[in-house]
Amino acid sequence: MILAVLFANSEGNILVEQSVYIVYTVLGDVNVYVVGKDGYDELALAEVIFVITSAVKDVCGKLPTERLFLDKYRRICLTLDEIIWKGYLENTDKDRIRRLVRLKLPTEF
Repeated sequence: MILAVLFANSEGNILVEQSVYIVYTVLGDVNVYVVGKDGYDELALAEVIFVITSAVKDVCGKLPTERLFLDKYRRICLTLDEIIWKGYLENTDKDRIRRLVRLKLPTEF
């Protein structure tokens, strides 16, 4: 039998199943899920989901609707690429992420 425990926090919800942590939240019309294990416990994932949600809101200019999310999809992917690289948290500073995305060539958008 799989036991799961749900917790509520200010940014989203946390699901703990065995040694795997899942933090999720709803951002406008978009559901955001972050999964971690071992070194990425619920506290680290809460930080990651906070950075992701604030970055997506920053790119979209407001809470994203499905249409707005799809319109800004390439820019959001570039932003997420600067936050998480090869499965590891790389950048959490909003200004640094914005600067790194601006360094990409315009043809990459």
